[in-house]
Amino acid sequence: MSAQDDTTTQTPDEGTGPRYARIQKILESRLRDGTYPVGSLMPTEIELAAEFDTSRFTVREALRHLTETGFVERRQGLGTRVISTEPQMRYSQTFDSLQELFQVAVETYYVVMHTEEVVLDKALAEVVGGKAGETWTRVEGVRWTEPGGRPLAFIESYVPARFAKYVPEFQGHQGAFFSLLESHSAVPIDECEQEISAAPMPEKAQRYLGLAPGAIALQLLRRYHSSEGVVIASCNWHPAEQLSYKMHIKRNRGQG
Repeated sequence: MSAQDDTTTQTPDEGTGPRYARIQKILESRLRDGTYPVGSLMPTEIELAAEFDTSRFTVREALRHLTETGFVERRQGLGTRVISTEPQMRYSQTFDSLQELFQVAVETYYVVMHTEEVVLDKALAEVVGGKAGETWTRVEGVRWTEPGGRPLAFIESYVPARFAKYVPEFQGHQGAFFSLLESHSAVPIDECEQEISAAPMPEKAQRYLGLAPGAIALQLLRRYHSSEGVVIASCNWHPAEQLSYKMHIKRNRGQG
């Protein structure tokens, strides 16, 4: 039986559950049997929406779950690439631009757990890009795959005083905090500086993520800069065994 014949016998109307979940199961079956080989690009959202006679939103939701379970990776402008024929528990991040960072925030779910004002000491000032003695707002929260889903990271965000009045808007905001703050600024964010390191998971993060004491984290520290200074700094604590981070580095052919 050809792949096309197979699609005629597997329709998302069969079975129960949300339509995106039924489409997801069909796509998982194709991934497992090699219809979409590892390394290949899957059909586009438009093509899948036409095949299943549904909306791009429904297809996008099915693909998002395939991404979370480690079958595929998605990159803006490049499509959906197959990376495994079996589900993986690792959460993979690949970024080339601030827009891709924004997209991750849109496709996941963040819950604010606590906010407080903190006075920066010398060590914390160096971390967030401020000056010792300044008062910043610390926002603690957890990023999830979806409401009621799997926790991905414990995040501490630090906001300078000039943006403190906008912190209440974080609660319930669907999207990236840096984009929200940029919308309230007279100047755009022009750079994101990132540092990655392995470190012991803070006790508070262990509790929020349901981890055993002594867990090791992959710590992603990001500082978002505009011409007026740091707009927001965020420290993302991911369980080390559940996150992989990918970079695509192109060689400058004009250099040796």
